[in-house]
Formats: sequence, structure tokens, C-alpha cells
Amino acid sequence: MSGRLGRVGPYALLERLGRGGMGEVYLAANRRGEHVAVKMLRDTIDADGGARLRLDREIRALRRVESPYVAEVVDADLSGDRPYLVMEYIEGATLLEHVQKNGPMTEPELITLAQGLATALAIIHAGGVVHRDVKPANVLIRDDGPVLIDFGIAQVLDATRLTMTGTFLGTPGYAAPELFADETVGEPADVHAWAATVAFAATGRHTFGRGTVQSQMYAILNGKADLAGVPGALLPLVRAALHRDPARRPTAALLADRLARLARASADPPRAAKQGRTRADQEPDDDVAVSGAEAPDEPEQAETPSQRKTGKTTKGGKQGKDGRSPGRKRAGSAPAADESAAEAGSGIPTGSAALLVLGLIAVPCVVVAVVYPVATFVITGVLVVLTRAAWASHWVVRNRQRARGFLRVLSFPLVLTGSLVTALAWPGLPAAAVAFVALWLTAGTHIDIEWWTQVVPVTVAGVAFGVVNGGIIGREIERVGARMPGLRREGLRALAVLGGFVALCAAAVQTVSLFV
Repeated sequence: MSGRLGRVGPYALLERLGRGGMGEVYLAANRRGEHVAVKMLRDTIDADGGARLRLDREIRALRRVESPYVAEVVDADLSGDRPYLVMEYIEGATLLEHVQKNGPMTEPELITLAQGLATALAIIHAGGVVHRDVKPANVLIRDDGPVLIDFGIAQVLDATRLTMTGTFLGTPGYAAPELFADETVGEPADVHAWAATVAFAATGRHTFGRGTVQSQMYAILNGKADLAGVPGALLPLVRAALHRDPARRPTAALLADRLARLARASADPPRAAKQGRTRADQEPDDDVAVSGAEAPDEPEQAETPSQRKTGKTTKGGKQGKDGRSPGRKRAGSAPAADESAAEAGSGIPTGSAALLVLGLIAVPCVVVAVVYPVATFVITGVLVVLTRAAWASHWVVRNRQRARGFLRVLSFPLVLTGSLVTALAWPGLPAAAVAFVALWLTAGTHIDIEWWTQVVPVTVAGVAFGVVNGGIIGREIERVGARMPGLRREGLRALAVLGGFVALCAAAVQTVSLFV
């Protein structure tokens, strides 16, 4: 396929989607004809010696996140004259276009939007990434919820700040006050932008006005937000997130948790009304004035007419961890316990309770595995099936507001049977193959007819079987957990790896017994 705008590497450029502070975004096609989004550095920034370093950090960050809320990084090339980044392409209308066409969102729509964006930011922040450009034009509206896009100027928390003095990367009307006041910029900046974006969706007006850059900066620095029209149920959270002091804003994970509860309570008018009157945090101080703020040299350019017309862009999110691994937490970012502050209600214990329960389960399992090494395979298999059945049961009733417990109990036998059947194929087959190889090698490439009586080979094979099962199921939990904020992944992850832990403990006991 030949590109109307030429080619970059193996990609044919078809259409320019927009321009931002870090470069231009093009719709492109790879050699198989599949559409992707190609971001190329602007010529003006390419002259900056730190531009390539910024992009390199961005790509490495993107590869630390794995989440359906984030666009996958497909390819990158930083060695050419025009470095570029290739990401997954998603077509859809932005929040800005949606509100301009349909007007302000209804309260149920707002709660869904606010919860989805907060959950996306919680996952991103758990990977040590700050988006730095959350705004209505960077939110796609889809049937299954909002998608945060365009991490072109995202900054990793553990990276050195690279923006030179006087340079502003972002959109003034949705930037946090610390961006203008030469203060440390971190996760709270995204929370502030989240609030401004949700307020826009509720009112149809830009939260800090549409005046000059200087007037918007003044309004932001002094807490002059236009919140008239924001529903009472959301107003306390929005106000708390707009607090002038970053340290006093709630975390994205906390917001996701509160909004998940609000979404459940919205089915009950009296409870919803009561929750709408509560305050999530202290309101921002409207009298705060900040001096010494530097005006940006040049605000980021708005989306091009082509972008507004098509509503096409890349799905954002993958960045930061960038691209790949949502459970990692870095020093200096929000506490790891907030990782998915929305982990509530799946029936799986967490924290100290989880450790106590799993410890009580592990002790007898280790004893059995030491006496009968072949029992390790059974123990691991049972734990894997129970883990999958637990999250699958949660998935079955995820959209039910009432009688969830009853429905979960009623459906559990069927879910358990399905989990057993599927577990035999995955991860059962690959784990069994690895265990067989371990058994064969440990037994001296020769397996006796009564192989289960060979303590050492069976023990080693049990460890391999448990580790493979735990790894596969653990990644499965991360993947499905991102779609189900109410899933208690902490307890499920521990249950998934318990089989491998039991096998390792049994192997340790067997090893010690050889020297006694």
C-alpha cells in the first residue's frame, strides 16, 4: 500500500491526524495493510539535544504498562533523521467532540466517565508514569467506557525532569498549577486534570475558561474553577482533586474506589443522595495566590481540523509503564497499596487476612507434598482451578447491583466446572510439558515405569509445574483485573502462586533431609 504522504520505515503514511508538543501523529499502514498511528518528532524539537532522550524514556515507560486502558507500542525507531513511535490505532469520537455534539453528559454517564478515567490513571500511576496531558481531546468515548489516549508528553516519575526552563509541554486550560509555578510535577497533576476534564463533561464549558493563556494560568493558580452544573454527587471529589496543594489531592486509585461505590449506590436514590452530600476531601482554597509563575513560551497546538473530523487517534494509556506492565510501583509514586484502589468486593481476602488464610492453607499442603511429592501436582491444579473460578465468578455478576452474592453462589458450580475444563488446556498443557522435561532431565533422561516413586525428580518437576501455572494465571489476573476494578487481585495473585510456593517449600525440606 503506497502512502499519500510518503513512507517512514516500513509504514505508509495515509493521513495526518494531529500535531502536539512533541510532534505530529499520522494514520499509517504496515506491510500487511493494518492501520497504526505513527508519531514523529517535530523538526523544531528534533534540534533539541534532549528530544531523543525524552522519546527514549517515553518508549521505555510505555513498555512497562500492560492494560486494556493503554495503547500498545508496536514499533519505534530513534536512530533516523526523524525518530518515530508506532502505536496501536483506535478510531472513535473524543470527549471534546462528544460534548460539542451532544451537550453535557448525564449524571450516570459522568460517573462512568469519571470512574473509567480514574481507574486508567490509577493503573498508569502504579507503573510510575505521569500522563501530563489529560484533557477532553485526549479521551475517547466508547461503548465499553472511556479510553485515555496520547501519551506524547508523558513523563516517567523516576526519570530526570527534562523540560527546559520556560518550555511548557501540555494544554494550559487543563494543566495543574504546579506546571506553571516551577514546582515538582507528579501524579497529582493528572488528578487535577482529571477533575477539570470531568467538570467539562458535566457543564460543556472549559473549567478554567477560554481566554488567553495568561488568563487561564491565573485562574488555575488561584483556584478559579467554573464548577456550576457539576452534579452534587461528584462535586466533592472534583473539588478535592482541584486543590491547589498537590499533596492534598486524592490519589487516582482512591478516586476510582469512591466512584465505584458511587456507581453502585446510584441504583439506590436515597443512598446516592446521601453520598452526594459527603465530602471526599477538603475543598480547594479559592483565595490561594501564587507568584513567580513563569508564562509558557508556547502552548501546545490544538488538534487539527482533520483530527476533529475523524475522531481518530491512538488509544492512550500504555505509556508509562509504558506500554507494558501495570503492577509495578516506583519509589516516589503513590503507595503500592493503592495499586487498584478499587480492589473491593470479590470475596477474596487481602492484606494480613490474605497472608493468614494462605498460610493456614500452605502448611498442610507442604506436609502432604513432602510425604507424597506427586501430590504437588494435584495441589497446584486445585489452586489454579479455584483461582480462575474466583475471578470468573466475579466476572459473571460484575454488572449486577443486587443479589450478587446469591447469583455468585448459584453460578459457582458451573463456573468451577468451566474453569476445570479450561485449566486442563491452559495453563495445564504447557505446565505439564515443562514439568515432564524437568522430570526427564532430573531422572537422567530416563523415566522409570514407577516414576512417581522417585522423590527428587518428582519434586523438581512439581516446582516447575507450580511456577509455570502461577506465572500464567498471575498474568491472566492482571489482564482481567484491569477490566474489573472490583476484583481483589492481591488475594488472587497470592492464591495463584501458592502451588509453586508449596512445591518450593517441599523441595527445601527434601534438600535439608538429605544432609540430616
